[in-house]
Amino acid sequence: MIQHIRIENYTLIEHLSVDLPEGFTSITGETGAGKSMFIGALSLLMGQRCDTSVLKDKNKKTIVEAVFDIEAYHLESWFEESDLDYSPQCIVRREITPQGKSRAFINDTPVNVNELKQLTTRLVDIHSQHSNWLLQDKDFQLTIVDQYARLDEVLVQYRRLYAQWKQLQAEYNALQEASKSSDRSYIEFLITELDNARLQQGEQAELEEQLSVMQHAQQIEQELNKSINLIESLSPVNILSLMREVKQSMAGVSRFQDQYAEMDRRMHSQLVDMEDMVYELKRMVSDIQNNPQEIERMTARLDELNRLEQKHHVSTEAELLEVQKKLNAQMETIVDGELTENKLKKAIAAKQAELETMAGAISEQRKKVLPDIEHMLVQRLKALNMPDAKVHIQMQSLEVLSPSGYDSPLFLFNVNKGMELQAVAKIASGGELSRLMLAIKSLIISKNVLPTIIFDEIDTGVSGEVSAKMGAMMKQIASYCQVISITHLPQVAAKAEQQMLIYKYSTGTDTVTQIKPLTYQERVEELAKMISNENVSQAAIQTAKNLLEN
Repeated sequence: MIQHIRIENYTLIEHLSVDLPEGFTSITGETGAGKSMFIGALSLLMGQRCDTSVLKDKNKKTIVEAVFDIEAYHLESWFEESDLDYSPQCIVRREITPQGKSRAFINDTPVNVNELKQLTTRLVDIHSQHSNWLLQDKDFQLTIVDQYARLDEVLVQYRRLYAQWKQLQAEYNALQEASKSSDRSYIEFLITELDNARLQQGEQAELEEQLSVMQHAQQIEQELNKSINLIESLSPVNILSLMREVKQSMAGVSRFQDQYAEMDRRMHSQLVDMEDMVYELKRMVSDIQNNPQEIERMTARLDELNRLEQKHHVSTEAELLEVQKKLNAQMETIVDGELTENKLKKAIAAKQAELETMAGAISEQRKKVLPDIEHMLVQRLKALNMPDAKVHIQMQSLEVLSPSGYDSPLFLFNVNKGMELQAVAKIASGGELSRLMLAIKSLIISKNVLPTIIFDEIDTGVSGEVSAKMGAMMKQIASYCQVISITHLPQVAAKAEQQMLIYKYSTGTDTVTQIKPLTYQERVEELAKMISNENVSQAAIQTAKNLLEN
């Protein structure tokens, strides 16, 4: 429950600090006094967005702080999961800086707004008159059934499983899209074509050289033979014979001086080289082939390599080998993807079977409590001056799994005897919606204790005896939790154990909103004003006393 609220620099609120007691508290005040500001400030603690427009003084930050007693609500595990220090007295604060930055704190530890919201929605339910129209929303209708059936924990498990199932489906779809963008059969064809080509590093250059030799074999043979003939011609005089004669002459004088001996050695070396060259030239001539079949084979092989290079937009067999490597890697990815797809399909099927089982069990639990909900709501509506009210809840089955299971509810409602039940959205007036919503809140809170519920003018559209009965039901709800009702009806305000007044006053240069708890006599005067529209009569004062005493 909320023990204390502090609001600073929020619209017309300069500084507001108030203790809130247990039980039922009503908050009243003139139109425009600041009741909506009070709710707006509390909404910041519920994670609502806001900007610098809420700053009364644009040079100071806005602060909204609440102290909660949470000892009885078993929130230790949430604090542990959120890595926050637990304390039975929890302080929650939200700040808006002049620069527009939002900061949130739980027990003076900085948290993000989502974490703030996770905690405060477990502690406070703010119900405004606009919330009545939620009754027309199927998701809200299903929430009513789920809260009555106490399915919160199992639904958390189901939604976690559902999120995992959807994530698996997303991964599977992404893999399928990726496989569409890469044609496996074409990649397999390219790989096979390159594998069959048996590519080798340097082969192309070697083939081009060999082919050039074979294509010019006759010319090469002629030139080589010419060189051989010139060196060792059969004529009396040739290069080798002349070199031998020179060698013989140098050998004859080599004994006379070292320089002659050196020349003799050089001439010997040259002669040996020349004889070796002749040997090599003759070998080259014998190696020359003029094989048309081999020329055709080499030409075909070079054509194949050139075709593959052009096909893959490269210029060397080294680049072609790199293309082959990349294609093989791409194929591995495709194969791995297909294996992953198969695993995902099995995981999706298993997850779906688990979801269907859980959804079926949840559906059975929902259907089981429908008669009780219908009966209990009718009883509460009768207590709110709707003696002929009828409620029926149809649970329709969805064809596919949803985040809430297989069920889609339809709330049927009627307040007039002899009339057919129709959807809430079609027949309920504003006042009827207010009473139906209050009956629902009363029913749900009796099953799922929430620390604090705030009714923000939920009694709009009703008056007289009905408003008194709505006040009585709020007082009944206060036996389960702390109830704060912002109301303009004296019959509701009088049912509260405590009453507070929100009022506005002028300082001469400024207008300020403030709140204060009322004494018994102040309550009488305030209720009398509400009864007689400011013209307080003795009769209004007596009526106010009667309301408080009753």
